[in-house]
Amino acid sequence: MEMEEGKMEGSCKSDPEIRSPPIKKKDFLVFLAFLLLTEGGGALIGMATAGQIATWYKDLVKPSWNPPNWLFGPVWTTLYFLQAVSAFTVWKSIGFKQFLPWLLFFTQLALNFAWSPLFFIAHELFWASVESVFQAFFILFTTTIFLDVNRMSGLLLLPYLAWVTFATCLSFTIWRLNPDTPGLWIVFFDN
Repeated sequence: MEMEEGKMEGSCKSDPEIRSPPIKKKDFLVFLAFLLLTEGGGALIGMATAGQIATWYKDLVKPSWNPPNWLFGPVWTTLYFLQAVSAFTVWKSIGFKQFLPWLLFFTQLALNFAWSPLFFIAHELFWASVESVFQAFFILFTTTIFLDVNRMSGLLLLPYLAWVTFATCLSFTIWRLNPDTPGLWIVFFDN
């Protein structure tokens, strides 16, 4: 009976070898910074362009394979989260010691944030499509460099690359279907 009590008592204790290490405050703050940058930036861009989706965008001719509007929010929320995790994983591996991974990451993110205002606010369908090609290439370059730093961090960017490649095709198709849509460039400089 005593032996069984000892076993029971011992089995309730946690095994130190299977415990996760405690989360360091600095790690938490860096992850939070990446998360706020990606998700917060995406949310701000989304709020700035939301009015155009219900008005201007709904009147554009779109291909039959255009996703429903409700899908974009969850997809981008997921992709921004994956970017934050990917960047955090790279930071855990190399910190900010190497210039190229961070130059590529922040460039592709800036291009990502620039696309929506270019398309939805400026109504520059062609230039938004061209910008999207550059964005896709920078995501590809970022993914390649991140794979060298930490395999998982690069793999986390693959859904993002796939979605932006799809979105680039969609953007060009919408431009082709709406060739007479005036953008701000034409409005301001066509006199």
